[in-house]
Amino acid sequence: MSLLQVTGLTVHSASGQLILDDVSWSLDAGGRLGLIGESGSGKSMTALAILGLLPEGMRASGSVRLDGVELLGMPARRLRRLRGAQVAMVFQEPLTALDPLMSIGRQIAGPLRLHHGLSKAAAAAEARRLCELVRLPDVTRVLESFPWQLSGGQRQRANLAMALACRPRVLLADEPTTALDVTVQAEILELLGDVV
Repeated sequence: MSLLQVTGLTVHSASGQLILDDVSWSLDAGGRLGLIGESGSGKSMTALAILGLLPEGMRASGSVRLDGVELLGMPARRLRRLRGAQVAMVFQEPLTALDPLMSIGRQIAGPLRLHHGLSKAAAAAEARRLCELVRLPDVTRVLESFPWQLSGGQRQRANLAMALACRPRVLLADEPTTALDVTVQAEILELLGDVV
């Protein structure tokens, strides 16, 4: 059985416009899968539908199964427990994915406290380790910083650290190098290859 099975995934906008039409694929444990398409082809919407994070008014049909458990239509409370713990996402634009009013350290430690019940000190120590894992320089400063105080590459590394925090079984990466310069793009892609 596949770890993640997407079958006939279809998404409509609030006005009824077809956004995704009958998307199907599967991912085995330990596998990698790339979705390729031009801008606007539905790659981001596919990831958001899997996580139950579609914009308000959009509706998804079909099937998304994680280990045979249906995610589409799952109650929001149950789905929140899976996000981060079982399925996590590295968003295309980290500045909009990160909370501008919360330090990077708190944002990385938050899922660890929520999903793993770590103490504040243990979660902070693990956040530091994750920042080192994703090769963030000057970790103490980064952990105390807010997203707007970091460069695009640093924000994307922090976004990756947060996504990896709970060791999810599935990591969705939505064009994680789009807003970065070519050198940083190569570094992030190499890093994804090393840690995933």
